[in-house]
Amino acid sequence: MYTKLDKVAVALDLTFQDPSLLVRALTHTSYVSEHGQDRAASNERLEYLGDAILKAVMAEQLMHLMGDADEGRLSKVSAQAVSGQALARAAVELGVPDFIMLGHGEESSGGRMRQSNLAGAMEAIFGAVYLDSGFEAARTFIIRVLENEIHDAITGPKNDHKTAFQEAVQGKSLGQASYRTVKMEGPAHMPWFTVEALIADTVVGTGEGPSKRAAEQEAAKQGLHMLESSGFRESDGALGD
Repeated sequence: MYTKLDKVAVALDLTFQDPSLLVRALTHTSYVSEHGQDRAASNERLEYLGDAILKAVMAEQLMHLMGDADEGRLSKVSAQAVSGQALARAAVELGVPDFIMLGHGEESSGGRMRQSNLAGAMEAIFGAVYLDSGFEAARTFIIRVLENEIHDAITGPKNDHKTAFQEAVQGKSLGQASYRTVKMEGPAHMPWFTVEALIADTVVGTGEGPSKRAAEQEAAKQGLHMLESSGFRESDGALGD
């Protein structure tokens, strides 16, 4: 049986020489406060370090990927790729919410899925990897877990099929688009997701990818094509001519 810490390491596809760093990275201030521990036992200091490492890694990566971009464009893309929303999405895909240690009050108020807590935990993990294994290990991990966010930030809205699909659904007064994960295959460090895009209860697209976000984008792309090439009757949830 894996211990909880083992499960975290497997989910993150990381090996720590000093596991206490990973524990601290996942320890929220509300937990240490509730348990009478010193504030330094929380993930705040690692979060501070991880934020600095993240910005350095992102600046280097974008300089490499965007050879013709000026300072303004680089800054805009970087801000999007390291935003709280981007970090929180990455945390959810990695399963981080299941492992954060929170105080009861923070837990009961929805803190486990709070964007600031998830983003902070991700930055703290970046800091922990750096202290445990050095800059190159931190760089490799950051680029791996933020790959989709970096891609989306660089390519921009033109490749955001989910937004385009939702706008098309709303434009036809069909309500809200939704997504359903059908299957997850492969080892924990290399998962492969199959996701369906739905309008009402009707499947209008299926997508696959190495993350739920990527698979949803593909499913949305199919759904958008379906809407553009066919009619959709909300009354019976059917595609027609």
